Amino acid sequence: MSRRPVSVQVCSAATPIQNERRKAGESITQLKRLIPWLTVVALGTNLVAAPKRILHTTRASGEEPFCSFRILDAKLTLLTNQQADLKAALNTGQVSSGSRVAMTASRSMSSAAGGIERIAGRLERLYKTRHRPFGVRMFGIMRTRAGAVQRGVNAVATAGTRSAAELAEKRLDEQIVSLIVQFQAASGGYGATRCQPRAWTCCEPKRSKDLIQGEQVACAWVCVATSQTCTGFLGPRIPRP
Repeated sequence: MSRRPVSVQVCSAATPIQNERRKAGESITQLKRLIPWLTVVALGTNLVAAPKRILHTTRASGEEPFCSFRILDAKLTLLTNQQADLKAALNTGQVSSGSRVAMTASRSMSSAAGGIERIAGRLERLYKTRHRPFGVRMFGIMRTRAGAVQRGVNAVATAGTRSAAELAEKRLDEQIVSLIVQFQAASGGYGATRCQPRAWTCCEPKRSKDLIQGEQVACAWVCVATSQTCTGFLGPRIPRP
């Protein structure tokens, strides 16, 4: 029987690979247009690597954190699109403290950031129950940074003057970049992971000297024969063919 490596499933509701590659490319283009500083922090070529088709399905809990990564990517793209609208309004002088544009953008961005915070918190709790301290720390940092984005959004919306709004918006830029960078630190390359059947996917911690600017902790996705050999946090186990 052939024992070729099997691609990792992202989640049971994944769309065909061609559509996912197109969507990933659109996400990158939007981020690059919005925040040039992303090139400084060396964000990976994909926010989320394209999922690959496999024949087997697993329970949702067994697909984590990959299924959540796909959802987080979509929410981060939505968040940056909403930020672009707010930035355009600021640049044209349409936003003042308490204005309809500011409040609408604030509510939309706060909702997106809140969704990210909740997902990160759920993953944090998941790895706490799995006794994986590195996973708890990784997603705890992501949750904290999503919360900072929510506070940053509120600071823009409630700024008393145009100059104060611009300063708050600049800080919000940095907070969103910080969140994206930490997401990439956890998810970068996971979709390209190819393991033998019955192997585990594992995100192994990177050394401190290998961290890029903005990363507090980071890891690389690899294949391990047993769950005990993973020193970071586990992803899905590859099903038997």
